[in-house]
Amino acid sequence: MTGAEFDDLAEAELTNRDGTVGRLNDHFPALLIRRALGLNEPLTGRRARFLMTSYTHDGSWLAHGWKDSLRIVSEVIPKVRGVDEPAVWVQEERDYYGDCESTNRFAVGRSRVWVEQYVSSTTPAEDPGSVVWLDNLNRDPNTPELRTLHSVQGHPDPVGARVVVAGDSVETDLRAVSPVRMTNDGDLAITVMAEGDWYRWARDYPAEPHPSLRWEHASNVWVE
Repeated sequence: MTGAEFDDLAEAELTNRDGTVGRLNDHFPALLIRRALGLNEPLTGRRARFLMTSYTHDGSWLAHGWKDSLRIVSEVIPKVRGVDEPAVWVQEERDYYGDCESTNRFAVGRSRVWVEQYVSSTTPAEDPGSVVWLDNLNRDPNTPELRTLHSVQGHPDPVGARVVVAGDSVETDLRAVSPVRMTNDGDLAITVMAEGDWYRWARDYPAEPHPSLRWEHASNVWVE
């Protein structure tokens, strides 16, 4: 996929510019992961992941990994003490949803941050049993990555996974909080909850109810 095509995908967010959402029709929800370096768009509030690196005692590069479940809580700052490049402040999502004014955050170089966002894709998810995923084993980590979401139907254990509900409208920032169940009417359904409530559960339970907890038809639920 070319850079221009990824730019088009970036414009095809599941939430429209006016804040409304619509049906996906013949499209499928997908997760687009792009390097923040070079993005000319607002970053505050975006889901993000951070590239961690590991070195041997003599300074040789050993391996790299990812820290995800982060939120960007600032725009790019030209100079931050201790960071040798323009940086953004990030925060663990647990703290982000618990208290957006928390000081429990840290500055990281923009070149080491990747932004995650939901987009619509005309490409359906591959069969989990296929070997097409092998084509991506040697992907350049600097290039954008598109991950098409899978239907929650058939997922062995979606509890805790991020999901998108795509029915008459599209809703994101949700978590699955049950396996797929069969209703008394013979329909497959699953319970979901707003991600903010999912993170606040330990803090508020059992004093506060969870008003966003609800059932959804499994056919409308897509899982990362």
